[in-house]
Amino acid sequence: MAPSDDATMTFAAQDAPAQARLERYIATRARSEHLVRDLSPEDQLAQSMPDASPTKWHLAHTTWFFETFLLTPNLPGYRVFDERFGFLFNSYYEALGPRQPRPQRGLLTRPSHERVMAYRAHVDEAMTRLLLSGAAGFEDLFDLGLAHEEQHQELILMDILHLFAQSPWKPAYGRGGLPGLAADPGPLGFQGFEGGLVEIGHDGKGFAFDNEGPRHKT
Repeated sequence: MAPSDDATMTFAAQDAPAQARLERYIATRARSEHLVRDLSPEDQLAQSMPDASPTKWHLAHTTWFFETFLLTPNLPGYRVFDERFGFLFNSYYEALGPRQPRPQRGLLTRPSHERVMAYRAHVDEAMTRLLLSGAAGFEDLFDLGLAHEEQHQELILMDILHLFAQSPWKPAYGRGGLPGLAADPGPLGFQGFEGGLVEIGHDGKGFAFDNEGPRHKT
């Protein structure tokens, strides 16, 4: 029996939040890959100092986060891409076991760049299934995962800047900006506003990091 128009509209309304979450996920993940589009596999392997990480490691670590904290506990039948990746791409999650020392991340010639990108594709496909499955209860972790990926986008830029600064060729990074951003933002200037006592910090609604609270006056 074909669903009625009312049933179809109800399903579409219920599916809209899931579709919106999926679109946010895809856009955030695509931005990471856009950032590295002009970097060679060699660029993405090198580690210029102990406090930096290779681009390839950032791409794999953010993927490991979604696999470990969202897919494994929430998607029935999910197949971990490679059990060995937990040691390589864990960062500081002590409860999840030992990990590659940070100063030695640049020694990880294996897995290859191609396999790391295959890892991302594997996890992205599974995340699509999870987000459209109707499962619930992981919304905060999902928001945290997106913010975590955005954090590592900033780290990718910082770390590649330091790497390129070590080269006698002084290579420039990239050919253009991020998708959706104007190439020329126009003239810069100061924005005036009234002074006085204001409240800042998280108001308790929705997602926030620990350091955004408590809300207070200043």
